[in-house]
Amino acid sequence: MGADPATLFLISAGISAAGSAVQIQQTNLQTKEMARRYEQEKKVSYLEGLQAENARMRDMNTILSNNRAVRGASGVGDSPSFDAIQQDIIDITNKDLSSIRLNALKINSSYDRAIFNTKQQAFYSNMGSIINAGTSIVNGWNYYNYYKQPTSGVKKGTGASGPPGRNYPVNG
Repeated sequence: MGADPATLFLISAGISAAGSAVQIQQTNLQTKEMARRYEQEKKVSYLEGLQAENARMRDMNTILSNNRAVRGASGVGDSPSFDAIQQDIIDITNKDLSSIRLNALKINSSYDRAIFNTKQQAFYSNMGSIINAGTSIVNGWNYYNYYKQPTSGVKKGTGASGPPGRNYPVNG
């Protein structure tokens, strides 16, 4: 015994709606994974920024220590030019540290934007899936009702408002 077209339309609508539900679930899982990955990369970026700052500070301290050692070995006492050189090294290092921090913040900001964009894309994809599921259900129900109508007292339609060859109720 075969299924009538009305039942088949309902089954088709149900399958389509279920497919949309699965798509929503997969989109949500993918979004969580991408957000987790971006958060992890953001943390790595932050740590790399700290490592760069620490390396620059070590370099500065090494240079300052070497300069003090040379000063002590040469027997030079208080020298304004030596103090100016040391201060220049400190100033340059501070500028470098500011640049390192700024670059780290820019990178972290780009990860924040990527996370936001990923969540927005998932939201709109889910909305599209919900609309698709709703449309499939409504269309399936309408076709079900259409094909379940009794065909007595009908004349052959022109197909202008439905599938060709379908019988339409006679008005009046």
